[in-house]
Amino acid sequence: MTMKDDRYAGIFGGLFGCAVGDALGSSYEGAYRDEKREVNMTGGGQFDLKKGEVTDDTLMMLALAEIFCETGEFTQDIFLHKVILTLREDDTTFGRTTKTITSLLEQGCTPEEAVYALHITYGSRTNGSVMRTIPVGLVMQDDVETTARIVSAFTHYDRDAGDCCAVISRAAAGLVAGKSKAEVLAEIPAKYLSGELIPSIDPVETTRCALTCFRDGDGYTDVIRRACVLGGDTDTVACIAGGLAGILWGVPQKWIDTLLLKDRITEVAEQLISKAAEMRSAEKK
Repeated sequence: MTMKDDRYAGIFGGLFGCAVGDALGSSYEGAYRDEKREVNMTGGGQFDLKKGEVTDDTLMMLALAEIFCETGEFTQDIFLHKVILTLREDDTTFGRTTKTITSLLEQGCTPEEAVYALHITYGSRTNGSVMRTIPVGLVMQDDVETTARIVSAFTHYDRDAGDCCAVISRAAAGLVAGKSKAEVLAEIPAKYLSGELIPSIDPVETTRCALTCFRDGDGYTDVIRRACVLGGDTDTVACIAGGLAGILWGVPQKWIDTLLLKDRITEVAEQLISKAAEMRSAEKK
C-alpha cells in the first residue's frame, strides 16, 4: 500500500469512524451506564432518529471538513454560514450553544460578538467543539494544535474546550501519519487518560471518556461498545473515540452501509485526500 493509500484510509476511517460512532451512540444518549448493553444500529434514542441517521456531532464535523475542501483552510465565516443553513433544515439534534450563536448571527452580531455573548451569558465549557475537531488532524501535520484551538474558538470561548480540541486533533494527526496507538497515547497529557469516567457535556470529561475508550479498546467495534455502555452523552463520546479508532483500524462495512449520509461522507473523504496531497506537494516546492 502506498503512502497516499495509507493517508486515504486514515481520512476515510476518521470521517466514517466519527459518523458511525455518532449514529450508534445516539441510540443510548441519556441512558444510564450498563456494562451489559448490546450495541446495535437501531436509531431511536432521545431524538427518535432513523436507523443510520446522525446528530449535530457529524453534521458540524462534515461542515468543517467541507469548508477545507472548498477553500483549503478552516474559515470561521464560511463554517458558521454552513451551520446556519444546516440548522434551518433541521435543528433537532443541535444544542443550546450552536442554536444561540446562530440566532445572534442572524440578528446581526459579528461571529466574535456572538461567541463572547454566549460565553458571558451561558458559558461555553461544553464538548460542542471537540466533537467536530477530527478534520483538523486529518489534513494537517504542522500547527495542528494551534489550528484546533482557533477552530474551537469559532463557537467556544472556553480555553479548556480549545485544549481538548488540540489533544484530539494531535492524536488524529499522529495516527494518520502512521504512529502507533502507544506512540499517540504517550503524547497525551495524563489528565486526559486518568480519573473517573463521567460522560457529561464537559469538554475535559468527554475527552477523557473518549480517549480512555480508545486506549482500552482492541478494535473499532470494541471502542464504540465501551463508549456506549457509559451512558450519558454517548453520541459525542462515541463520535470522538470512533474517529480515532476509525483512523487506526477502519470501520466495519456493515455499519458504513447503514449510514444515511454515506455518499456525502465518501465525497468529502475523496476531496480531503486530494487537498491533503496538494498541501504536501506545495510544501515540497
